Amino acid sequence: MKLNSITVKLGGTILILFLIVLFPLIYTIDQLFSSYFYSQKMEQIDYFATKYSETITDVNDKDSYHMFEMISELNNVDLFIFNNEGVILNTTGLLNFKEGKLVGDKIKNPIMNKQHLSIEYNDSKTSQNYLISGEPILINNRVSGGLIVVSNMESINTSIAHMRNWLIISVIGSLLIAMGFTFFISRKLSAPLLNMVHATREIARGPLKTGLSITSNDEIGSLAKAITELGRELEDFRSNRREFFANISHELRTPISYIKGYSHVLKNSLYRNEEEKNQYLDIINDEATRLTTLINDLFELSKMEEGRLELNIEALDITNIVISSINKVNLKANEKKIKIISDLPIKTPLFQTDGYRLEQVLINLLENAIRYSDLGRSIMVKLTYDQNYFYITIVDQGVGIPENDLPYIFQRFYRVEKSRTRAAGGTGLGLAIVKNIIDLLNGHIEVQSVPEVGTTFKITFPIKESGDEDE
Repeated sequence: MKLNSITVKLGGTILILFLIVLFPLIYTIDQLFSSYFYSQKMEQIDYFATKYSETITDVNDKDSYHMFEMISELNNVDLFIFNNEGVILNTTGLLNFKEGKLVGDKIKNPIMNKQHLSIEYNDSKTSQNYLISGEPILINNRVSGGLIVVSNMESINTSIAHMRNWLIISVIGSLLIAMGFTFFISRKLSAPLLNMVHATREIARGPLKTGLSITSNDEIGSLAKAITELGRELEDFRSNRREFFANISHELRTPISYIKGYSHVLKNSLYRNEEEKNQYLDIINDEATRLTTLINDLFELSKMEEGRLELNIEALDITNIVISSINKVNLKANEKKIKIISDLPIKTPLFQTDGYRLEQVLINLLENAIRYSDLGRSIMVKLTYDQNYFYITIVDQGVGIPENDLPYIFQRFYRVEKSRTRAAGGTGLGLAIVKNIIDLLNGHIEVQSVPEVGTTFKITFPIKESGDEDE
């Protein structure tokens, strides 16, 4: 396992956080137990000092000290008594406090002032620490001396040492458990991330199906879902790109072949007369026009799909836009003796839209209707509206579209019948452009068609009023 792997980093972070919490806790427990043992021992000897000082009626009466030895042994403490001059009268055998010696002022002064004494004392000879508790011996409310109870801190230190040993064992055990738990958790938490790393590397190398399993609804699950969706979208993009290049190559090859072939004929004067020459020139011109139209459509569609198409939104009369679109395609309709019938309201609310782009949509649909309608047919254009929406319906009597093809007609280069479409002069991009423009204008387009009967396109736009209706 690499030291810079996410498993090590995550596990190390968890372990460091655990130690940051553990060591202050251990220190606090140690201080609490040490203070507890100390205070318990001090309370014990304070109790002895208070209790037995009250039983002494005469500091010079040595017969009253007969219980000292027994008290000392039972409670594991030492005692001594001194008079008001600080002379030790009786002791249970402390090395530094012998009979006849004087006690220090640190012990004597508080007692003489009728104060309770609680101090730590260090024996300079043995380097041992003691707890000392003292009480004044009061006779007739006068201080006759003092009773001192001394406890060796060795027993307390031993108890604290035992406690610390158990704490150390607990810390080691906790660390081992924490390391195992941290390793398990870090592996479990990092496993999905490592799988995602593997999946993204696979995507980078080529295979786009990740196969990531999404087992949670948290951020990691969301990331796995996003990577899966990215792989799917890249797969779709790759397929679309492959299909696009195949289609564009096919679309470009034919007109370029015509232009190259007929230009060769003209260059080498391989025509019989001027009429045939002009015919070849017309073919070259038509194919050049086809190429120009195809390139313009591709450029337009690219801008739409990349969100770079700028719209000029303004309040317009939608009826005028429909009439203008019909007028611009009437010449092509007349060439095929097709009659365009319009059913338009006299008055409509102003419509917030891009007039040029909406006209582009209507002209494209009308030209399609003309292109795939037989001679002498008719096309109906109807505009209606209600409180919320405008509805534009274009109905032709053309060749129609098979039901299986309807879901795909707005895709780039999709052809229902390629030979018939090419003969009619289409590029396969018109309806894709229509769909993209309508989406940009917040509209919706539907299509219904019956082969050999006709096709109906219905466009719906939400009404956005600007000012009053036309008067």
